[in-house]
Order: sequence, then structure tokens, then C-alpha cells
Amino acid sequence: MINSPVPAYVFGPFRLLPLERLLFEGDRALRLGSRAMDLLLALLERAGDIVDKHELVAIVWPNAVVDDATLRVHLAALRKALGDGRDGQRYITTIPGRGYGFLAPLAHTGRPASGAAGAEPRHNLPVMLTRMLGRAEVLQTMANQLLQLRLLCIAGPGGIGKTTLAVGLATRVLRRYADGVCFVDLSPLDEDRLVPLALATALGVAVPAGDAMPVLLAYLRPRHMLLVLDNCEHVIGAAATLADALLKGAPLLHLLATSREPLRLSSEQLQRLPALELPPADAVSDAAALRHFAAVQLFCERCAAVDDAFVLADADVPVVVDICRRLDGIPLALELAAGRIGHFGLHELRRQLDDRFRLLTRGARNMPLRHQTLRATLDWSYGLLDAQERQVLQALSVFKSRFRLESASAVAGCDVFDTLADLAAKSLVSIEFCRQHVYYRLLDTTRAYAGAQLSAGGDAGAVLLRHARHCLGLAGRIAADWASMPPAQWSARYGRHVDDLRAAIDWAFGEEGDVALGVALTLAAQTLFYQLSLMDEYRVRVERALERMAAHAVDDPDSEMQLHASQAHLLLHTQGITGTMLRSFQRGYALAMRTDDGSRRAEAICGMWICSLKLADFQRADSYVTELAILCDTRDDTAMRLVLARMRSVGEYVQGRYAQSAALARMVLAHPEGAAQLGFNNALLADHQVCLRGTLARCLWMQGRPDDALALAREAVTVGFEHNGVTLCVALAINAIPVALWCGQRELAHAWICLLCEHAARYGLLYWSAWGAAYQRLLDGGEALTQFPWPSVRSWPIQVDLMATLHDAAADSQALRRARMGLAPWSAPEVLRRDAHHRWRALAHDDAAGLEAVRVQLEEALQLARGQQVPGWELRCATSLAAVLQAQGRAVAAHAVLAPVHAGYRQGRETTDVMAAAALLAQLA
Repeated sequence: MINSPVPAYVFGPFRLLPLERLLFEGDRALRLGSRAMDLLLALLERAGDIVDKHELVAIVWPNAVVDDATLRVHLAALRKALGDGRDGQRYITTIPGRGYGFLAPLAHTGRPASGAAGAEPRHNLPVMLTRMLGRAEVLQTMANQLLQLRLLCIAGPGGIGKTTLAVGLATRVLRRYADGVCFVDLSPLDEDRLVPLALATALGVAVPAGDAMPVLLAYLRPRHMLLVLDNCEHVIGAAATLADALLKGAPLLHLLATSREPLRLSSEQLQRLPALELPPADAVSDAAALRHFAAVQLFCERCAAVDDAFVLADADVPVVVDICRRLDGIPLALELAAGRIGHFGLHELRRQLDDRFRLLTRGARNMPLRHQTLRATLDWSYGLLDAQERQVLQALSVFKSRFRLESASAVAGCDVFDTLADLAAKSLVSIEFCRQHVYYRLLDTTRAYAGAQLSAGGDAGAVLLRHARHCLGLAGRIAADWASMPPAQWSARYGRHVDDLRAAIDWAFGEEGDVALGVALTLAAQTLFYQLSLMDEYRVRVERALERMAAHAVDDPDSEMQLHASQAHLLLHTQGITGTMLRSFQRGYALAMRTDDGSRRAEAICGMWICSLKLADFQRADSYVTELAILCDTRDDTAMRLVLARMRSVGEYVQGRYAQSAALARMVLAHPEGAAQLGFNNALLADHQVCLRGTLARCLWMQGRPDDALALAREAVTVGFEHNGVTLCVALAINAIPVALWCGQRELAHAWICLLCEHAARYGLLYWSAWGAAYQRLLDGGEALTQFPWPSVRSWPIQVDLMATLHDAAADSQALRRARMGLAPWSAPEVLRRDAHHRWRALAHDDAAGLEAVRVQLEEALQLARGQQVPGWELRCATSLAAVLQAQGRAVAAHAVLAPVHAGYRQGRETTDVMAAAALLAQLA
């Protein structure tokens, strides 16, 4: 019996519920036989395709022998039930000689994720450049199994075609999964702990370096998707642990794994992938019949691809069959053999195989026979290479991802133009074309084989050193291009190089490595790790670099300064305000001040400025602005001056000088060089374009332009998506969410809070996760919230000021103290107003003295807002004061206070504050 995970199919007047196996025409349930239902489900599953009649029979009658007449009878019953052909409506189409298809318009309803009906689900499946041969039957079997089972494992020897089958299967069933398919390549990994991180990277979810599973499970639990874990064999224990946890923690998830051995989980359905079909040993020499076996077809197709002149004559068919049989029908072995056809021809190729197999027929008894055969094939292919080709192939094995020609030359230590072309022609190197660039890649088994040869020789240290030095230069180009390339294009070109940089850093800090080179690599990789939002991983790597410097007594103040600066920023965003973070900022600043390098000093000053802001020490932050201004006077550096203007804009804002703040923000945004990535973005981490839009949005709200403020806040969020994880979190937490709440847009604020929480969790930014949680508690508590649950006032000073403008409960003694002492000028009028409002609510009905005290404080708040020339706070203070005056029976005075302020608003008529003022004025009229 066939089931489907799709909640419902809809076509014409019909609605089919696959899980319940019910078919409705309108509201009327139709009776449909079991076989007819299976036929309909099979055709709907492949809607738009023609399904071979033999395939239909195998699906509906898997364990029975059924003739064509039986199939036609059940199809006729199905057509009758659907009224197929009535009023010209056709559902099931017959293609003579081919099969049947469901070609009518089809929609799905009730999917877990929203989207247009029939839209292609998201996936990151690799593109297969050659067609899959000989796997149709197993492909259909596994597609059927995925209807019933949640974990399938394709097991077999290296080179058997596991990945090809997995990609083909995932492509076939893609539309079943509302949240699509995620392909995870585990081949670059060399440690078990990296398996969850590889999944997180493929999903685009950042996780803590220590324990990734809680974040992964939280992300995957509601999603209906298929995960493909490819190449599990070298991390089999970790892959099995991950699969087991995912199956238990994410009930809608299906898993497809490829490995040389089973995962050995109780829920696992194992599919042993056999070799391609070969002619039996006693097959008659019928050339026409022998050509149709899959192994022969694959070999001939690959030969024709590498040699235009290749034509298989009938007389040579037995030779090809013998080659295929000697290679056990393993696809990779066949491709490697076909790669030399132009050099040897068929008969010499067969003789070469004979020689190699005689030498390598006594592998370890406890190794699978097919593994021995693949090893023999690789040994044979390697034996055909000259000394130069062997040397280059060994060197290329250190690359963890695809590489360019110049990278290959750098690591091999010589010009490899001709050699690389020869290796590609022999199918030992794959060629990939991406736009105008050509990339090269070693197959996984080839890389492992060549890597073993490299380790066995004496050149591994020199090759790995060249690879690390090359990665150092590559990281520099990556950082330089970030300043000029669009973020999406930059990520597409450089994102995959993170595996090579990881490997180079790990080697440099290893026993045979070079600590100084490891430090340089760690620093050079900063831009790549930042912009890929791998914050927590990079923090661990920075800390390791500092530890290795200390252990080896490396005296490099400049590198130590940069590492401490990076560590401080990373700790801030991943863990929050801590003593270690403060000491890192301070140590980096102290080291920078000993140098004459203006850029280093500027970055350290920026770091201390950010630290002071997070501590809400605005006076100290101003001192660092002044310090940077003095430095700018000695240098002709436009980027530095733009950063200074950004800092001044924020400084003016927190001091309550909104016109000056807005003018500075507009100046930087309008500057000809303001649209580029500024050189100090690594120091500031969050993109200046996004942050300045957010600052300007807050200024606009303060200046009585709530509609403009909200529009610019939306723009900041939109642009924030184009940058790293920190940038969007800053845009949301510091700017967009407060503006939305000040405008009374609680639904929008809630949506942005959810986005902040999800984004911070995805990228492992615990500091911003805490912001999201605080906002959520504020909304959930509503007016009933009487005391705000601060995580830690010492670690949350800047939040104290901001949250106090959003809820009376947050305007507590801490916030009031800061307002009274002039430590938070920007929020002081609203804090005083909310404190007075909170006290008013607590008064007894007849407490005239208490009410007068409230009026006095509201008068103070109003005068403070007027002095700052901030209509946003002024309208709120005037409304509250007018309400108190009304309660005191002074309606005329109340109207005189509120009317002029309300009249000054030219927009925001639908915001909460303006409507509240209008309603009160109507009462006072």
C-alpha cells in the first residue's frame, strides 16, 4: 500500500488525502479500490512525468506477476471514478509504447511551510554533469521506501556511485518535502566533532562550537525536509550519533545517508548498492545484447567523452566486457580506465589491467573484496602516471575543496598547466565551470589515495607548508575583495574556501607546523569567518592562537593586539559582557597605543568605544571619539573619517542631540565612498550602512516623523540580510524593534523579535539571543508586568536605558538613577514620564498630594523633552501631563499643554501616541 507525506493533492474538483487514502469530489467521498488508489498515488507522485507501465506494475503489485490487461482494467476503473474525458477534462494520459502520466494542473494544500502551490522546494543538491546509468530499479525502490521509512542508508565500496544515486533519489522525491532537501558533504571533515558543524553550515545555521545539537534540533524540529548525509564512512560514529539524535528530535525529518558501512541504527533501512550490471560469465557472444548491460554502456559512454574517435566495433565488444568484469562494474573504476583509452586503445588497456591485477590480488583478508578491487584500480591508475604527474597529484590531495589553476601551481611548487590538464583527461581531476572561471576538484577516493601516497613519501611537510602559505595569501585576497564585491557574489566565490583555511590553521598549530604562520592565518581568515557568521568557531580559533603564542613565547605585539581585539568582539556577540571580554578590549587597546600604526590605533579606539557603549558609559565613549578625531587630524584617510562620523552620530544621539546625529548619519550615507565596505568594518563588525540607517530611523522618530522612521527601519532590516549575522541582529535589536514599539506596531515588533531570536540562535550569538528574550518577555508581560526580569543589570546597562522607554516596569530605580544623574540623556524624559505614570497608577483615588507630585515630575519630563527639541518624547509627556491635569479638574490647562504639541505632528496619524493624544483632546474639547 502506498502512502505519501504530502497532506493533500488538489486537481479539478477532486481532493485526495494520501495518508487517509480518501478521495473527495467536492464534499462527497468517492469509493476507490485499493489498486486504483495506489495507481493514482503513483501517478500523482510523478505528476508531469510519463511513468513506464512496468514501473507502475512494480509499484502497485510489488510481489506479484501481473499482465498488461490487469493494469489496464484498474486504470479504466480509476478513469471512470475521475470522470476522465467528461466535459473535455483529461487527467490521465496514455503514451503508446512509453507508459502513463498525470498531466493535469495539480496543487498541494496543507504544507507545513507557506509558498506558492507547485513552487520548487529549496535544495542545495550538487549538479550531476553525467547521466546515471543502470540505477532505475533501485532508484524507484528507494523512492517507494522513503514513503514509509525515515532513514535510508546507501552502502557500498568507494566509487560505486553512492553519491550519484543519493542525488538522483533526492531530486526524484524533492517535491514531497515542503522544506526541501539539504545536502551535507562530510568528505572534507577529519574530526568527528565537525559533523554537526558541517550540517549547520549546509543549513545556514550557526551553532556553538561546543554543543551544536540543541540549536540544530530546535531549527529542524518543525521542518519537513530530507537531509542527505554524504560520505559518512570516515566519521561513521559521529554520523550515526547525529542521525539518531535528529530522528528522535525532529519527527518530520527524513534522512538519506551514503557510507561504505552501515550506520547500524535500529531504524536504518540498508540499501547495499551493487556494481553495475555485468554480462554473466557464460553469456553468449551476442554483441547487440552485450551492449545493453549498464557497465558496458557506462564504459563506452565515458570513452566517447574523452576520445572523439572512439567507436565500439562488434568485434571489440568482448574486450570491453572483459574490462568491465575485471573492474567489477564499479563506476569509478570504469571511468578511470576509460580516461586512458585515447592513449592505450582497448586491447593494451586490457593488458595493463591484467598486469596490475596480478600484482594486487592478495589484499588483507579482513578487507571487503570490492575495496581491494578499487584499491587495485587506483594503484593501476597511479602507476600509469609519470613522476611529475604523481608529484602534482599528491600535492593536490591537500585541497579540501575545489581550487583554481594558480592555486594548484602554488601548492605543487611548479607550473602545473599541462600536468593538470593530463590529470583531468585521465579522470583523476574533475573540472567544474562556474561562470567565467574554471575550477578543479579531486574525487574523494582519489584525494584519499593521493594523500596516503603523500604521507608515505618525504614531501608532505613541504607541501603542507606551501598550502598554508597559499591559504594565507588567499585569505588576504578574500578580505580585499570583500571591500569591493557585492556580498552575495563574494560569498558564492569564496565561501567554500573555509575548509582549506581550517585545514591550514590546524596544520600550522600541529606538531609539524609553524605557530607564527598559524597566527597569521588565523588573523587573515577573520573576514571570511566573520562574513560567513562563523563567530563561535572563530572565537575558539582566536583563543587557540593566543594560547599557542603564549606557549611558544612568540613575541609579536601587533598580532597579539589584533587577536585580543577579535577575541573581545567575538566574546561580546557570542557570550555577552564578561570580564574576559573587557580585559581583551583593554589589552588590545594597550598594545595598539604602543605602536605608530594609525590603522591599528584606530581599530583599538573603535573597540573601546563599542565597549563603552555596551556598558552605557557615554562620557567615556565620547572620550574615545575625541581620541579618534585627534588621530584623524594627522592622517588623510577617508574611511577613518567616515567611521569617526558614524561614531559621532551615535554619540550625538545618546546625548539627546538628534538633529546633529541625523545630519552626521545622512552625511556618511550620502558620501561617494559611503556605499563601499569600509576598512574598519571588521573592527566594528556590523555594517556601517545598516547601522547608520538604524540610527537615522531612531532620530526621525524622536523628531516627530514616525512614518519615515518606520520606513527607514524596514530598510535597515532589509539591507541587514545582505551582511553577516551580527549586522542584522544590531539592526533589529538596537533600532528596528524599538522604533516599531514606539510607533505602536506591536505585531511588526513581534515579527522582528521572532526574526532576531531565530537569527541569533542560527549564528550562535548569545548576546543578541538575550536581547530577543528580553523583548519577548516585555511583550508577553503586557500591562500586568510590574517588575522587569533583568538577566543581570551589571551586564545589561545599555538595555536598562532602552527597555525603560518601552515599558513602565523597566523604568525602575536603576533607570531612574541614570536619568537623574545625566548618565542617559537620550532616554531621560521618557524614563521620568514612565516613572511618574507608574507612581500615578499606584496612588489611592483621593491622594491629591500624590497626584500633584506626579504632575510636577511630568512637568519636569516635558520641559526636558522641550529642551532637547524631541517631539517624540514631548508628545508622550504632554499627553500624560494633560491626563493628570484632567484628573485634577483643570481641563483648560490640559488642552493648552497638549494641543500645540499634537498640532505639530504632520505624520503618524495612525500611531499609538498620536491617536492617544487626539482621543484625549476630544475629551477635553
